[in-house]
Amino acid sequence: AMAISRFLSAHYVLNVLVISTYPLFSLWARHEYPRSVSMLEGWEKQTAMTLLAMCGVKFIRRVNMDSWLSDVFMYSKSGILMLAWMMDQRIFSWYGVMYAMLFLYVRKPEYKGPSRIEWLNPATLKRRVIERSGDEANTTWIVEFYASWSPPCVNLEPTYAALSCKYGSENLKFAKLDLMRWPKTGEEYGINVSGTSKQLPTLILFEKGVEVVRVPHMYKDGRIARARLRKEDLIAAFSLDDRKKKETIKAMLEKPKSIAEKKKD
Repeated sequence: AMAISRFLSAHYVLNVLVISTYPLFSLWARHEYPRSVSMLEGWEKQTAMTLLAMCGVKFIRRVNMDSWLSDVFMYSKSGILMLAWMMDQRIFSWYGVMYAMLFLYVRKPEYKGPSRIEWLNPATLKRRVIERSGDEANTTWIVEFYASWSPPCVNLEPTYAALSCKYGSENLKFAKLDLMRWPKTGEEYGINVSGTSKQLPTLILFEKGVEVVRVPHMYKDGRIARARLRKEDLIAAFSLDDRKKKETIKAMLEKPKSIAEKKKD
């Protein structure tokens, strides 16, 4: 329930309300410019068809509902802005101001649902993940290097949290490291943190302190592969189902041993 309630936050509600004002302005334009009604209807039909097609494609390729709704808002607001410019510059200005206010003051809410994600800084990354001290010597880690201003990072939060709940254990831990606070750590791992970066978020699986898998993949020549961040893509990339099966089998094999030891005692 907590996870779903985020869709009732101010970000989603106000975006829907602003988009919903378009029919009112459309009716006003029809009354104000009766000779241009047929032309306006043609523009609206073209825009609606394009929006439906683009949103349909994005739905098929969605990372999760958060990312899809972000795309729907962006495409809808862009289409409305274009139609507003054709209708009346006053309407265009109104939408421009509303969009700016939404962007500046009504940010997308952080995911606050269930998760088993741990937070790292450069020191704990080195001690717990790379050097593997204490009880975590045999622990495998998946670390998300993220920036809170990056829409793909924000959109990934529910998916990453769900994976941590399903696959997280003492032998496989999920963690996050904020590259806004520690950009030098991003540089150490070859992660570009600029506004045009295609590497945010970057997820790295560490085994025995060594990087084994990275999403998005970085080629030897420095090129970055297209990030595939859907739940099923990440499960496949990090072999999460196979890891969970192996851990279950290992636990089943160790259980008879522990029972036998207790009987001896």
